[in-house]
Amino acid sequence: MLSRRSLLTAAGASGIGLTAAACGSSDGGGTADGPVDMGAEVSALSGEISVLTPDFTGDARAGLDDMIDQFMENNPDVSVTVDQVAWDKLNEKLSTSIAGGVVADVIMAGVGWTPPFAEKGIFAQLPTDYVEGIGLDEAILTSSTFDGSYYSLPIAMDLRFVVYNKEMFEAKGITEPPATLEELAQIANDLTGDGVVGLDLLTTNIRQAWIHLLYAFGGTLFSEDGMTPTMHEEPGAKATQWILDLIDSGGVDYNMQAAEGQPTPFMRGEAAMQLLSTAAWNDWSTMMPELTEDGAVGMFLLPGGDGNDPVMFQGGTTVSVGQRSQNQDAAAALVQHFMDPAMLAQGNAALGKVPPTADIPETPEISENLLTSFALEHLDKAGAAEGGSAAWMEIRGNLQPIIEACLTGQADVETTLSEMKTLSDDAISRI
Repeated sequence: MLSRRSLLTAAGASGIGLTAAACGSSDGGGTADGPVDMGAEVSALSGEISVLTPDFTGDARAGLDDMIDQFMENNPDVSVTVDQVAWDKLNEKLSTSIAGGVVADVIMAGVGWTPPFAEKGIFAQLPTDYVEGIGLDEAILTSSTFDGSYYSLPIAMDLRFVVYNKEMFEAKGITEPPATLEELAQIANDLTGDGVVGLDLLTTNIRQAWIHLLYAFGGTLFSEDGMTPTMHEEPGAKATQWILDLIDSGGVDYNMQAAEGQPTPFMRGEAAMQLLSTAAWNDWSTMMPELTEDGAVGMFLLPGGDGNDPVMFQGGTTVSVGQRSQNQDAAAALVQHFMDPAMLAQGNAALGKVPPTADIPETPEISENLLTSFALEHLDKAGAAEGGSAAWMEIRGNLQPIIEACLTGQADVETTLSEMKTLSDDAISRI
């Protein structure tokens, strides 16, 4: 992750690169160095470009097709094809495409994927003045950077916070959401009993829940340059111990899970609180519509520990221009089209995800989604995210078993953090 100062420093360097890129891409081909040209005239755009996406499946595909049709109406000499791939096949698809030398012109990927694929020359650098001109909150943009420059833009977000059962709070005389992690742990314990677990922390994703806690204690996964792991330091120890203490007291149940397509423990009334993703709205709407009524469920951000601010976890989809695109000007134009406020509204309405800004035209799908509304009110707190190192794709798959071993009593905290450091050091050494 990069500080504001780092980004501003990078902005100066990017300005020089932008000029070079504009000169070097007059034929619409890819640029070897520097940011892509986001300012090509419509009359200069032609040819075919491709979009690789793991999103817009099923009924949502019509929304993407309509967005692309609008782009082609405005750019009549450009045609767009779409290559859809499942999320669990996307990493393999991108990695093998490097060897094959054929990479999509526009690429949608996950939060945390930007440094690895920017480092491999798959994602092209974006002009800082363009990215910052969109007006997205700095917290949302932190996961879009690599080596001091932007390489992706958040286009559809999954954001995480805590929801709670108001009736269970009232029955225990709890009148306010917790302001600290210590208070959250106490409330979770107070609400546990009679067939109810206080906090369902781990149902959605154990690795991401741990990372969310890490940031709540003021930690990070890596140093700013992504070359040194920091997850094993004191905030990581405190995050791990916080979860273990709640498992010991019964306030968190490691075995509390929900089968795919089935109601979660919170939906069944078996958990008083849940750390959940905004993506839960679709399941609520189809399986438990009473939860979608205004005022039915309480919400609060995961509080900070040790005096830190509350924090929201950021997942979702990013969009990038392919560095190896042979029609980079048209690809850049399509990315700009996707980031238009009207397209962000249309795309996120189709996906049931959260746009990266509240400055969009109103749609009923977004404005009536109470989870999305809450997330949009707190975008400045969405600073917890996976990634931050070019080695992340190798680390992330091996991190979860290490966390699970600790939470199930197979390893102590010290051993767990040491294994995290060794895993990260080894992966970074191979960059």
